[in-house]
Amino acid sequence: MPRDKRIKRVLVIGSGPVVIGQAAEFDYAGSQACLSLKEDDAHVVLLNSNPATIQTDYSMADRIYMEPMDVETIKEIISKENIDSILPTMGGQTALNLAVSIGRAGLLNENLRIIGTPLESIMLAENRELFHKLMLDMGEPVAMSWTIRRRSYLKDLDSIPDRAVIVRTSFSLGGTSGSIFNSREELLNFCNRLFKETEQDEVDVEESIAGLKEIEYEIIRDNVGNCIIICNMENLDPMGVHTGESIVVTPSQTLSDIEYHMLRDAALRIIGRIGIRGACNIQFALDSASGRYYVVEVNPRTSRSSALASKASGYPIARISTKIALGYNLTEILNPITRTTYAAFEPSLDYVTVKIPRWPFDKFSVDRTLGVQMKSIGEVMGIGRTFEEALMKAIASLDNSESRKLRIYMEGIELDKVLSKPSDLKIYAIFEAIFRNYEVEKISRMTGYDHYFIQKIANIVSALKNVGIGEIPENLRECKMLGIPDSLISSFSRISEKDLIKYRIENSITPCFRAIDTCSGEFEVKIPYLYSTYFEDDESSHFQTQKKKIMVLGSGPNRISQGLEFDYGAVKAIQYLRKSGYYTVMVNCNPETVSTDFDISDKLYFEPLTLENISNIINMEKPDGLIIQFSGQTGQNISLDLADIFGEELFLGTKPSQIVRIEERTEFSSRLEKMGIKQPGFVTVRNLDEMYEKLQSIGFPVIVRSSFIIGGRSMDIVYEQSEASDRVQAVFRERPGFPVLISRYLDGATEMDVDFISNGEKSLVYGISVHIEEAGTHSGDATMVLGPGTVQERTRQKIIEIVDMLTADFKLSGLSNLQVAVKDNEIYVIELNARSSRSVPFVSRSTGKDLVGDAVNAMLTGFVENDAPHVNAYFVKVPIFPFNKFSDLDTVLGPEMKSTGEGIGIGKSLEEAIMKSMKVAKLDIEKMSRVLITVNDFDKGAALGIARNITGAGGKLFATPGTHMMLSENGIESTVVYRVDDVRKPSVVDIIINDEVDLIINTPTMLSGAIRDGFEIRRQAIRKGIPVITNIRLADLVITSFKRSVEYGCMDLNEYRVMN
Repeated sequence: MPRDKRIKRVLVIGSGPVVIGQAAEFDYAGSQACLSLKEDDAHVVLLNSNPATIQTDYSMADRIYMEPMDVETIKEIISKENIDSILPTMGGQTALNLAVSIGRAGLLNENLRIIGTPLESIMLAENRELFHKLMLDMGEPVAMSWTIRRRSYLKDLDSIPDRAVIVRTSFSLGGTSGSIFNSREELLNFCNRLFKETEQDEVDVEESIAGLKEIEYEIIRDNVGNCIIICNMENLDPMGVHTGESIVVTPSQTLSDIEYHMLRDAALRIIGRIGIRGACNIQFALDSASGRYYVVEVNPRTSRSSALASKASGYPIARISTKIALGYNLTEILNPITRTTYAAFEPSLDYVTVKIPRWPFDKFSVDRTLGVQMKSIGEVMGIGRTFEEALMKAIASLDNSESRKLRIYMEGIELDKVLSKPSDLKIYAIFEAIFRNYEVEKISRMTGYDHYFIQKIANIVSALKNVGIGEIPENLRECKMLGIPDSLISSFSRISEKDLIKYRIENSITPCFRAIDTCSGEFEVKIPYLYSTYFEDDESSHFQTQKKKIMVLGSGPNRISQGLEFDYGAVKAIQYLRKSGYYTVMVNCNPETVSTDFDISDKLYFEPLTLENISNIINMEKPDGLIIQFSGQTGQNISLDLADIFGEELFLGTKPSQIVRIEERTEFSSRLEKMGIKQPGFVTVRNLDEMYEKLQSIGFPVIVRSSFIIGGRSMDIVYEQSEASDRVQAVFRERPGFPVLISRYLDGATEMDVDFISNGEKSLVYGISVHIEEAGTHSGDATMVLGPGTVQERTRQKIIEIVDMLTADFKLSGLSNLQVAVKDNEIYVIELNARSSRSVPFVSRSTGKDLVGDAVNAMLTGFVENDAPHVNAYFVKVPIFPFNKFSDLDTVLGPEMKSTGEGIGIGKSLEEAIMKSMKVAKLDIEKMSRVLITVNDFDKGAALGIARNITGAGGKLFATPGTHMMLSENGIESTVVYRVDDVRKPSVVDIIINDEVDLIINTPTMLSGAIRDGFEIRRQAIRKGIPVITNIRLADLVITSFKRSVEYGCMDLNEYRVMN
């Protein structure tokens, strides 16, 4: 079938800000889709409110709209851009839900169509009741299901058996609204609460099939019904744990041939009946004992699993799906990896991949139990010739404290609990149990993991048990074949990792590199997409070049503090280098990212970002330069060891020896003092006695933190000595061997992020982003503004002077980020990072400048421009938080980062930009007329103006007694609500539960009773989905912006940049 010539102007709907359940995988899918459309001369218009994405770059789309993602915006874009086609299957659940809303709004007609999977098919797969009925009509086995409706829920409950069930809602993301209940009584309590506290009209209840194997098939179907399996995937965790939370292996390891083909045939039947056109994912629950299966669900779009399947198989799912949306069929589309076979050939794998999620439990002290709702924010993938090798590479890629130790030391009873309960620690508990000689069958029974996987893990433990102390292990070759990293061998043998690496290189115990080719070596591969293994034929040497070679490190798994923004930098660096004629080598281990797309770089290594693996690749490639500036803290943490092995001249950008001078706070502070640059008072301590002695010199409040961290990890504001003592001890436990930094907290100061480029002598500031919240809120969690007049000229000039001095002293090269606090017209340096920052994509979007390209050029040639870019419109970066997934996590912001992603609001005025950014963050102030205000004494003065603006706009106020009294004394009417433990009614929690408020403004206090009340207010608000603003400056700006009745515009990004 030839290309559909009616498709000329396509609106691609992105996924918006990164949230749990919807992360970097959709930047990858959307970027592939845009490129695929442009290859066929379609005019691409993109809607996405996430500034950190690659797809919102003009190399990907012709027109870019970074506006609130709703039907009204889409209506305006359709009219303005003369759109004839909409592609919604590359933007996750956000885009799919918008497609359904577009259909319901009556916007679709013969001149405006959904391309790819039809809307009717999307509805059939997404609506659980329709899907369940279809499966029964087809004779496909599904778990029993019931619908509970608000108006008849007590009667509906009577028809449901008194046993374990799963409750879900349709069109949901990442298992949101999914819960398991073990009895009818539990379900009744849930329904009583749900229908009282929400506007939900109905919920779907399914018989629980927890404990069965969970198997997935990734499928592509074209316009004439050709259908292929890209790969199948087996979850190690049984049903009952969301697939996004489970360790997943590709291809499946424990299915019999009969089981594999039984599920394959069912998948093809179901996808054909639904009418999918493009990519989809189908999930089954399998009872191996009886041979029975159940159909769980179908995702009628590219998904998290699609990104994993693409990277595991080498098959570019999103790109091929987009070609199908354009009208092509699988037999007409060339496979871009082989360039000789067609997309209709099913991929064949002669290796194993293992995906492990990355959870935020190193940041959040919350319940680690895993279930049907997602909690992970990223993932890694390991590739090896065996399951053992792939598993160990995935574990090494996680880059957390557990992965570095492998064992978890705890009492036997505690260990049994961890084994029996799904959590992020289960895999380490399995290792520990085998070290303690638990039987394989016992561990399998306790964990729900197939005994096959336990036996494979036992093989790894057996090798580690044979590693002797104080000498190079005799079984080193066996360890390397099993994928055991040098860092673990070093830990068990007490030999330094650097010595181990040098020994391996000297004795030729080095890995070879194999290509991922989609065809198990049947055809010659044109694209070098490589992984390491031991004692096989090397294929990396087949891909040689005469060009100068630059290697770029990625940033690994998405995590809080190190996410999509760094992948943006890595991809832009690769693009600039290739355009400049360099041969590029990319190294990363994250299957969700654009940087691990097979054709972004000239050569891709899918490997852990560890000293060992990077050393192996450098040893193989002999690059002319290495760039670590876009790897976040990951690259910086190993830079000194890499420099020790390969020499510092290999590094492009700021050298490792200078990075250490910056990170070592005493040295950094000493240099600031000599340059006459102000900084908050601080001390470094290595034990508690030092802390007691030195704290007197700076006073309270203080910020306690460790060194070499990102995202404010191990960082807190403390207000008294006993609290400081507890926090310092905690940091010592978390970061043994590192000093603890205690610095004066500048309360009431305004913080600014300064992104600049330099060549070691000359520098240029590209953007100064002003935090709305006071200094003390982590920069990744702050709402930032970049626009005309947001920084006083005197302040700007002083910052430029400071940047020039720092550049010269620390020989800064490439990108750097400086954080300063401004108080009483004085500028204090808080922190300097000699690398790319989270704000780089935001500044690039705002200024229209390619910061990353300019930074790479400065590293290579020393060229730095003279004139700083000018910003015409107002740009607001707004953080997106995961509080709806962690109801026990306090929403109060501080120096430790909590946000998972970011959105952007752009306007001709600051007020317009603020209001749009709030819409992007799901805080639609225009719909919030009932406001609860409860603020600390320090904020009561500012709260007066906020209250007047709310009542002046016709809003209703609720206030706690202290705030109510202050408002009354100033002639502002409010309804008093009482503390949680007060016998008087209504309490603050009552009005939240009873749906009497739309917005809460609650600033924290240090009084113990108020602390408890504040936390309970915020916790109940999260459960009800009511927005909470915990910063008075932000509340003031948001409410003021609302009061001014802003008119919204909808413009292409470049139109904002060139407006007067």
